[in-house]
Amino acid sequence: MHTNSPYRLVAPEPRALGLGIAGATLRAVAVAAALACSAGASLAGDATVKVTSFTVSAAEFSGNFAFAMDPFQSYNLSALEAGGALGGMTDNFAADDWNLGLNRLAQTANTKATGNTVQFTDVTTQLTTAGFNLFAQATPLYSPPALPNSANASALQSGTFVLFDGNGARTGGTITFDLFYDMSVATPGSTATNYSQTQLNVLRSSDATDTVSFADGLLSTGLSGGTGAITSGHYSWTYTLAADEAAYYTLSGSAIAFASVAAIPEPETYALMLLGLAGIGAVARRRRTPAESEAALA
Repeated sequence: MHTNSPYRLVAPEPRALGLGIAGATLRAVAVAAALACSAGASLAGDATVKVTSFTVSAAEFSGNFAFAMDPFQSYNLSALEAGGALGGMTDNFAADDWNLGLNRLAQTANTKATGNTVQFTDVTTQLTTAGFNLFAQATPLYSPPALPNSANASALQSGTFVLFDGNGARTGGTITFDLFYDMSVATPGSTATNYSQTQLNVLRSSDATDTVSFADGLLSTGLSGGTGAITSGHYSWTYTLAADEAAYYTLSGSAIAFASVAAIPEPETYALMLLGLAGIGAVARRRRTPAESEAALA
């Protein structure tokens, strides 16, 4: 693992020690020490889910789209700081409100979860829908925390709707929804405790049809380099309703990030390592040949 530390352990060459085995051992111990010094390093992870467009269009003579009851939307945001000198810290935000607006936030020193509502209005039909944007980020700091630092942003919205004719009476017809979305995860070097994940789900049904589901998502541990994205993902569904029928949908999404730090060796481990280095050096000096000793004194 690369380290930015200005200090570097350099092992003497075996030839200078006059003992190949001791020199090779010294080099191995030095490499192990350098790796141990960098064991606490780890990279942050983040996850994003964005609904970029959510439109609804009714076929000709299919009446006007209208919600049969107030649409429902909820947010649950959490940020967990799992360890350190100050102990665990958490921040949470939860609300059930269709018009939450921007910058809903849960945040600690090294974790962050955000969510906001985005509304979309079709310019030709003036039919309005809404989506959400979610973001989660976690950065490792403490070594090792009791649990990984984590952030979780999730949202759920649901709607029940019907079709009306120009006189306000219930009518039948065909109506289509189109959902476009982007999502991404980025956790280089993902592990079981360092990863990011996104998920988007749609459940839909009507009074005359069974529930149909759709799902899409990303998991950093299954991606090359721990990074990936879905751009312009698209899901479309159509309802054909009778005059007395209602239709239903639930749209949910989540973005989560976990980050932990590998354990850094205890001071006793470093002490033993240094003693080992000193012992190898002493053995090597005692085993110098007379010619090497004279050369060293010259």
